Amino acid sequence: MDYNSLVEKKNFYNNNKSILSKEIVENIEKNFDIDFAHESTTIEGNTLTLRETKLVIEDNISIGGKELREIYEIINHNKAFNYVKECIEKKEELTEERVKDIHQILTENIMQGGIYRNTDVRITGAEHTPPTPNEMFKQLQFFYDDLTMKESQMNPIGLAAWTHAEFVKIHPFPDR
Repeated sequence: MDYNSLVEKKNFYNNNKSILSKEIVENIEKNFDIDFAHESTTIEGNTLTLRETKLVIEDNISIGGKELREIYEIINHNKAFNYVKECIEKKEELTEERVKDIHQILTENIMQGGIYRNTDVRITGAEHTPPTPNEMFKQLQFFYDDLTMKESQMNPIGLAAWTHAEFVKIHPFPDR
Protein backbone atom coordinates (compact mmCIF):
# COMPACT_ATOMS: atom_id res chain seq x y z
CA MET A 1 0.00 0.00 0.00
CA ASP A 2 1.45 3.36 -0.97
CA TYR A 3 1.40 6.62 0.95
CA ASN A 4 -1.52 8.13 -0.99
CA SER A 5 -3.69 5.07 -0.28
CA LEU A 6 -2.99 5.40 3.43
CA VAL A 7 -3.83 9.09 3.38
CA GLU A 8 -7.10 8.29 1.58
CA LYS A 9 -8.02 5.70 4.21
CA LYS A 10 -7.14 8.08 7.04
CA ASN A 11 -9.18 10.88 5.46
CA PHE A 12 -12.13 8.52 4.87
CA TYR A 13 -12.09 7.51 8.55
CA ASN A 14 -11.75 11.09 9.79
CA ASN A 15 -14.47 12.35 7.44
CA ASN A 16 -16.92 9.60 8.38
CA LYS A 17 -16.35 8.93 12.04
CA SER A 18 -18.81 11.70 12.89
CA ILE A 19 -21.65 9.43 11.72
CA LEU A 20 -20.57 6.82 14.28
CA SER A 21 -21.55 7.01 17.89
CA LYS A 22 -18.98 8.29 20.37
CA GLU A 23 -18.89 4.82 21.94
CA ILE A 24 -18.02 3.12 18.64
CA VAL A 25 -15.22 5.60 17.91
CA GLU A 26 -13.83 5.13 21.43
CA ASN A 27 -14.04 1.35 20.98
CA ILE A 28 -12.17 1.48 17.66
CA GLU A 29 -9.43 3.64 19.18
CA LYS A 30 -9.16 1.54 22.34
CA ASN A 31 -8.92 -1.66 20.28
CA PHE A 32 -6.14 -0.08 18.23
CA ASP A 33 -4.28 0.93 21.41
CA ILE A 34 -4.54 -2.62 22.80
CA ASP A 35 -3.44 -4.25 19.53
CA PHE A 36 -0.56 -1.78 19.21
CA ALA A 37 0.67 -2.40 22.78
CA HIS A 38 0.41 -6.16 22.28
CA GLU A 39 2.22 -6.26 18.94
CA SER A 40 4.92 -3.80 20.01
CA THR A 41 5.78 -5.61 23.23
CA THR A 42 5.54 -9.08 21.66
CA ILE A 43 8.32 -8.08 19.25
CA GLU A 44 10.50 -7.45 22.30
CA GLY A 45 9.70 -10.84 23.86
CA ASN A 46 6.66 -10.08 26.02
CA THR A 47 4.55 -13.24 26.41
CA LEU A 48 1.18 -11.69 27.29
CA THR A 49 -1.59 -12.69 24.88
CA LEU A 50 -3.83 -10.12 23.21
CA ARG A 51 -6.59 -10.98 25.69
CA GLU A 52 -4.21 -10.57 28.65
CA THR A 53 -3.04 -7.24 27.21
CA LYS A 54 -6.68 -6.11 27.06
CA LEU A 55 -7.20 -7.12 30.70
CA VAL A 56 -4.15 -5.13 31.78
CA ILE A 57 -4.94 -1.97 29.77
CA GLU A 58 -8.71 -1.84 29.81
CA ASP A 59 -9.61 -3.57 33.06
CA ASN A 60 -6.48 -2.87 35.16
CA ILE A 61 -6.18 -6.56 36.00
CA SER A 62 -2.80 -8.13 36.66
CA ILE A 63 -2.09 -11.49 35.08
CA GLY A 64 -1.02 -14.35 37.34
CA GLY A 65 1.99 -16.39 36.33
CA LYS A 66 3.53 -13.54 34.32
CA GLU A 67 6.61 -11.55 35.24
CA LEU A 68 5.84 -8.16 36.73
CA ARG A 69 8.19 -6.68 34.11
CA GLU A 70 5.84 -7.90 31.35
CA ILE A 71 2.84 -6.27 33.01
CA TYR A 72 4.74 -2.98 33.30
CA GLU A 73 5.85 -3.22 29.67
CA ILE A 74 2.19 -3.25 28.61
CA ILE A 75 1.16 -0.48 31.01
CA ASN A 76 4.15 1.67 30.11
CA HIS A 77 3.72 1.18 26.38
CA ASN A 78 0.12 2.34 26.65
CA LYS A 79 1.15 5.39 28.71
CA ALA A 80 3.95 6.26 26.28
CA PHE A 81 1.66 5.93 23.27
CA ASN A 82 -0.89 8.23 24.93
CA TYR A 83 1.92 10.71 25.63
CA VAL A 84 3.00 10.60 21.98
CA LYS A 85 -0.60 11.12 20.81
CA GLU A 86 -0.87 14.16 23.12
CA CYS A 87 2.38 15.58 21.72
CA ILE A 88 1.10 15.09 18.16
CA GLU A 89 -2.22 16.72 19.02
CA LYS A 90 -0.33 19.73 20.42
CA LYS A 91 1.94 19.71 17.32
CA GLU A 92 5.04 19.37 19.50
CA GLU A 93 8.21 18.41 17.69
CA LEU A 94 10.18 15.26 18.39
CA THR A 95 13.13 16.58 20.38
CA GLU A 96 15.90 14.88 22.29
CA GLU A 97 14.19 15.66 25.60
CA ARG A 98 10.88 14.29 24.33
CA VAL A 99 12.62 11.06 23.24
CA LYS A 100 14.16 10.74 26.71
CA ASP A 101 10.73 11.37 28.26
CA ILE A 102 9.23 8.60 26.13
CA HIS A 103 11.99 6.21 27.17
CA GLN A 104 11.44 7.14 30.82
CA ILE A 105 7.74 6.32 30.51
CA LEU A 106 8.48 3.03 28.71
CA THR A 107 10.87 1.84 31.42
CA GLU A 108 9.05 3.04 34.56
CA ASN A 109 9.18 0.36 37.29
CA ILE A 110 11.47 -1.76 35.08
CA MET A 111 14.77 0.11 34.96
CA GLN A 112 16.09 3.65 35.01
CA GLY A 113 15.02 5.31 31.80
CA GLY A 114 15.62 8.48 29.87
CA ILE A 115 19.39 8.22 30.11
CA TYR A 116 21.64 7.33 27.21
CA ARG A 117 23.84 4.27 27.57
CA ASN A 118 27.50 4.56 28.53
CA THR A 119 28.50 1.02 27.59
CA ASP A 120 28.69 -0.98 24.40
CA VAL A 121 25.66 -3.06 23.43
CA ARG A 122 25.03 -5.88 21.00
CA ILE A 123 21.80 -6.77 19.28
CA THR A 124 21.27 -10.52 19.46
CA GLY A 125 20.88 -12.07 16.04
CA ALA A 126 21.81 -8.89 14.15
CA GLU A 127 24.87 -8.29 11.98
CA HIS A 128 24.87 -4.59 12.91
CA THR A 129 26.82 -3.52 15.99
CA PRO A 130 25.63 -0.22 17.49
CA PRO A 131 28.27 2.48 17.90
CA THR A 132 30.42 2.86 21.00
CA PRO A 133 29.11 5.45 23.48
CA ASN A 134 31.46 8.20 22.21
CA GLU A 135 30.49 7.57 18.59
CA MET A 136 26.83 7.19 19.62
CA PHE A 137 26.70 10.74 21.00
CA LYS A 138 28.09 12.10 17.70
CA GLN A 139 25.58 10.06 15.70
CA LEU A 140 22.73 11.27 17.90
CA GLN A 141 23.66 14.88 17.22
CA PHE A 142 23.61 14.20 13.47
CA PHE A 143 20.32 12.30 13.90
CA TYR A 144 18.53 15.21 15.60
CA ASP A 145 19.96 17.71 13.10
CA ASP A 146 18.90 15.50 10.17
CA LEU A 147 15.46 14.96 11.71
CA THR A 148 14.73 18.67 11.61
CA MET A 149 15.83 18.88 7.98
CA LYS A 150 14.00 15.72 6.85
CA GLU A 151 10.67 16.83 8.39
CA SER A 152 10.25 19.28 5.51
CA GLN A 153 11.45 16.83 2.84
CA MET A 154 9.53 13.62 3.57
CA ASN A 155 5.94 12.52 3.96
CA PRO A 156 5.00 11.51 7.53
CA ILE A 157 5.22 7.76 6.93
CA GLY A 158 8.59 8.00 5.19
CA LEU A 159 9.83 10.24 7.99
CA ALA A 160 8.61 7.78 10.64
CA ALA A 161 10.34 4.88 8.86
CA TRP A 162 13.59 6.84 8.49
CA THR A 163 13.43 8.00 12.13
CA HIS A 164 12.86 4.46 13.39
CA ALA A 165 15.62 2.92 11.26
CA GLU A 166 18.21 5.55 12.19
CA PHE A 167 17.33 5.49 15.89
CA VAL A 168 17.46 1.70 16.09
CA LYS A 169 20.81 1.73 14.30
CA ILE A 170 22.24 4.13 16.90
CA HIS A 171 20.59 2.20 19.78
CA PRO A 172 21.18 4.97 22.35
CA PHE A 173 19.48 3.39 25.35
CA PRO A 174 20.68 0.34 27.29
CA ASP A 175 18.78 -2.90 27.08
CA ARG A 176 17.25 -4.25 30.25
